[in-house]
Amino acid sequence: MRTILFPTDFSEIANNAFVYALNIAKSIDAKIYVLYSFLEPVLSATHAGQPELLGEVYQSIELDQFEVFRKKSQRLHEIAEHENLNDVELIFLFEEGPLPFVVQRLVKTEKFNLIVMGTHGESGFLSKVIGTNTVDVIKNVQNPVLAIPPHAKFQGLNKAAFTTLFRDKDKSALKEMIMMANATGSKIDCVHVLKNETVNQVLLHTEAWKHEFPNEEINYVLLDEVESVENTITTYLLENNIDIFAVVKRNRNWFDRLFTNSVSNNLAFHSKVPILVFHEEK
Repeated sequence: MRTILFPTDFSEIANNAFVYALNIAKSIDAKIYVLYSFLEPVLSATHAGQPELLGEVYQSIELDQFEVFRKKSQRLHEIAEHENLNDVELIFLFEEGPLPFVVQRLVKTEKFNLIVMGTHGESGFLSKVIGTNTVDVIKNVQNPVLAIPPHAKFQGLNKAAFTTLFRDKDKSALKEMIMMANATGSKIDCVHVLKNETVNQVLLHTEAWKHEFPNEEINYVLLDEVESVENTITTYLLENNIDIFAVVKRNRNWFDRLFTNSVSNNLAFHSKVPILVFHEEK
């Protein structure tokens, strides 16, 4: 059985992302590990009044956090029931520590096929677009991460865009994308931006990929660069009603540019279109 890790803070943004996690889990026959992590404050003995009370203070904090976790977990069961997806298996995890570090720890012991997260805007433009915790998780784990922005509303996954340089290293990510697309009934646009090569050169790659994936419904799209690769891609996504945008994280600079170029387009796009980030094969 496949597994999805769903970190949550039980906010409305996270609950909205949970609907995506449920639907994907149902489609690919996966169970969901719901992760709630909390941070204990750093206290000195003087804060507790007496050194021997410090352990009791920490225990009290943990118990309070667990009570929050217990009560708010019930809301997720209610969402699943409302979506008629209460047959999806949910496993709840209660962990102490910063979320990115907790996720790193968990992926070492459990094979998660996908991590689904709601996004939260914080300081810095990249963080405002997809959230500090989400950025940290993407940069520090090798698992695919699906980031669900606040204004995304699940209405099925009908059309996906997968950006590629037609490199061999992109094929494993495309195979994962095909698996999800087949399960959810999505069509895939395989998008490439022309830079220093000719159309004929790239068509040789598309023909090779068509032979490698002969039974898949993939639409190969070649775009002329306008201003930048990142701007060209985001404009295409906005104009073509894309439900999910898949990208292979090749390196940090390219990944950051994708979110920081063309500010107005990116804000419009990233406020409503989920982003599926794969890591390049090593």
